[in-house]
Amino acid sequence: MNDIRLNRQFVETDDEEEADQLLSSLVKVYRKIVFDAVESQKRNQPDTVVDTDAITNDTFLKALEKRKHIGEPEKLVGWLVTAAKNLTIDKIRRADTQTRRLPTTPLDRFFVSEREALYDALIRAETDIARTEAYRYREEQLLRLLTYMDKDREIVVLARDERLNPAQIAERVGSTAKAVQKRQERLIKWTNPVMQHLDALIDCLLDEKDRNIMEWYFLDQQSFSEIKEALGIPRSTVEETVKRVIKDWKKAAKDNPADPVSAMVKKEK
Repeated sequence: MNDIRLNRQFVETDDEEEADQLLSSLVKVYRKIVFDAVESQKRNQPDTVVDTDAITNDTFLKALEKRKHIGEPEKLVGWLVTAAKNLTIDKIRRADTQTRRLPTTPLDRFFVSEREALYDALIRAETDIARTEAYRYREEQLLRLLTYMDKDREIVVLARDERLNPAQIAERVGSTAKAVQKRQERLIKWTNPVMQHLDALIDCLLDEKDRNIMEWYFLDQQSFSEIKEALGIPRSTVEETVKRVIKDWKKAAKDNPADPVSAMVKKEK
C-alpha cells in the first residue's frame, strides 16, 4: 500500500502542526510495514536486544524530522523501510559491541617475533569462541582501513595469516627487511589511534551520509554494493566517501595520536 496523496502532503507541508497530524495518519497506514521491516532485520537476534515497537516509533519520528529530505512522495515507503532497517542494525550493533567488549586489536599485534607468535597462538587457542570472533571482527575492521593501500594491506595479511617476519615478507614483496619494518612502524603509528577511537571517529562526522556509509562499512562490515543498495546511492559515492574519510582519519591520527577525534572535530568544523 502506498498512499501517494498522503505522502505528498507529509513531505511538502511547511506547517509543523499539520505535519504532526499527518504523521498520525502515516503511522496508521504504514505501521505494519515498518514493524515487519524491523522484525525481518532483527531475525536471529535475541529479543532483548531490539524493541521492535520502539524502533518502529523512532522510524516515524525520524521521518518527521527528515521529511524535507525524503524527496519524491512515491519514495516515502521505501525510505521508511530503509530507515527502520538502519535503526535496527545500529541498535543490534551497539548492543552487540557492548556485550562482547571488543579487543582493540592494534596493528603491532600482527608484527611479532617467531617466539612471540608462538605465545600469541597459544593464548588465542585458549580464548573462547566469542572472543575469537571479536578479534576477527576487529581484524576485519583493521584491514578495511587499508582498503586503498594495497602494499600495506599485503604486508599486514602476510604478517597476520602466515606470521612472517620483516625479512620473510621482504622476500615475498620484493623489498628489504628494513623497508618493510619501516612501513610497519608507519602503519602502527596511525592505525592504532584510529582503531582505538573508531566509533568516536565515525560519530564525529558531521555529514549524515558520511556517518551512514562509514558505519555500514566498518561497523556492520557491509560491501560497497550492499551499502549502495541500502542507501540508494551510486557505488562511486560510497567508494569516494570511504577513501576520503580514511585519508582524513589517517591525517588526524598523525596530527594528534593521543586524541585523533579532536583533530577530526576541528577539521569537520
